Amino acid sequence: MSDIPFPLLIAFLFLFGCLAMLQLHRRQQDAQRALPDREAYLAANGQSEPACLGCGSLRTREFGLNDGEDNRRVVACAECDRLMYQYLRTEPD
Repeated sequence: MSDIPFPLLIAFLFLFGCLAMLQLHRRQQDAQRALPDREAYLAANGQSEPACLGCGSLRTREFGLNDGEDNRRVVACAECDRLMYQYLRTEPD
């Protein structure tokens, strides 16, 4: 057997697992922040209304960039879950 105590080995595995999960989450957040605005997405793809480039669906879902109530919204395809664009939600007066 190795000279490393079992609890210490488990602690290292847990630490590296958590670091790997945080790295994946950071990459996902960076990808969402890099999405184009709605107008840029439509212009780049020659569309008049947003449609998914992966499956062609018109159904979308949206969520906040940082949390559910965030005004910076990310839009993804409701069918294939592909990220599409982002926009800034205005507060109702």
